[in-house]
Amino acid sequence: MYDLSSLVPEFQCPDANIEEIFRYRWEAYSTHLFKRANGKYIVTEFSIPVSHSGVDGTISCPAHHHIYEGRWIKKRTFMKDYISFWCSSEAKPRLYSFPLADSCFKYCLVSGDMSLAAELFDAMAENYFQWEQERFDSNQGLFWQIPDRDGMEFALLALSYGKSHGGEGYRSTINSYMYADAAALSIMAEMSGRPEDARKFREKADTLRKNFLLLLWNKKRSFFTDRRRDNRFFIDGLELHGYVPWCYGIPDERFNSAWKYIIDEEYFCAPCGLRTVEKNHKDYLVEHGRPGGCMWNGWCWPFASCQALGAMANLLNDYEQTPVGSEDYFKLLKTYTMCHYKDGIPHLAESYDPEEGYWYADFGPRSVNYNHSTYCDLIITGLAGFRVQNDGSVKINPLIPASWDHMALRNIPFRNRSVDIIFDRTGKNHGMGRGLFLLADGHTVAQSSLPGEKLFWRPE
Repeated sequence: MYDLSSLVPEFQCPDANIEEIFRYRWEAYSTHLFKRANGKYIVTEFSIPVSHSGVDGTISCPAHHHIYEGRWIKKRTFMKDYISFWCSSEAKPRLYSFPLADSCFKYCLVSGDMSLAAELFDAMAENYFQWEQERFDSNQGLFWQIPDRDGMEFALLALSYGKSHGGEGYRSTINSYMYADAAALSIMAEMSGRPEDARKFREKADTLRKNFLLLLWNKKRSFFTDRRRDNRFFIDGLELHGYVPWCYGIPDERFNSAWKYIIDEEYFCAPCGLRTVEKNHKDYLVEHGRPGGCMWNGWCWPFASCQALGAMANLLNDYEQTPVGSEDYFKLLKTYTMCHYKDGIPHLAESYDPEEGYWYADFGPRSVNYNHSTYCDLIITGLAGFRVQNDGSVKINPLIPASWDHMALRNIPFRNRSVDIIFDRTGKNHGMGRGLFLLADGHTVAQSSLPGEKLFWRPE
């Protein structure tokens, strides 16, 4: 276990639970930083190694969550080593769906060190080509996957085949990840002076996006829905991973109607968490496996919840839309926060009962501090609104509730600088006056006294 307290941002707000879980998640993350025999670092998913893990307990399924969270640690060695591991010959990055290139690019945007992207570009490009060989259907122009290889046992696609883990289908998950990787590879190639590679991957991304929007949008349900690969029919039912495309900016405004479901209590919005399957589906919370087992037919999984919340923050920042607002975001984030308790003590396991509010899949020591999702990244990029753009500029757009009169996110490690976001509605909390302030190394670089106004900063 590593002491990360001096290496990660500090968050202050009027909500004691959010402050507590922000600290707890960094403590939990620290238990998964593992120094290998070669002196390099990796990040694990389980506290106790499991049979389906790779070398030194590595598993690709949650690796993008590890990197999104870990990019906010001041000590860059952790993530540089971890990303490099996934590009090495001993790793298994395609054992589960995993957007390797996108994760690397998002880390480099925060660190400011694009040399890692240039160094690993060929390995990440080769990983993409291997995905094409293994999982690309040229007749449909889409990638396919089975739910288990997305880490989603007993998902509706598998159940439609009468199986627990299998059933080939075109899914929002893998196609979103592969679009994100192609787009990231295109940008990294351009930055590395490889214009032909940039053009090639931009074309791949554009074509995949076009096919995705055409073939996976279910017009009758106004949602992105899996299609079976054998007959290309849509599966019966809506699943929370239909919001994953917004994690990567794939849909345009024509598809915003999908967001009505996330705040609807008859669909995804449950009293104690986000359901992974719509409430009224015949398989919702049916125990197809052993009671307390890993099932994705309704139970609340932090993996899926953090993706939906990340997608929702993108929607609120990058789209003109009406279905949801920042108060809806905060409500769902608060519900996600409250999932992180057991008997009043911070706790993180595998899946959660969205109706009754208890940890459903909780396998004792193996599940302790289960590292399969993000939380701190959502606070930094969503609630506090620190949003790094592809050109390296920063937008500050906090998604905080109107009831809050102050907030502070301090010591954000960004491109060798320490950045703070300070919000003070009354001017009585932080000694800086009234408004929203952005500071770099203790100096104000942007500010506004108007509530709700965004800040923009382009570092030198």
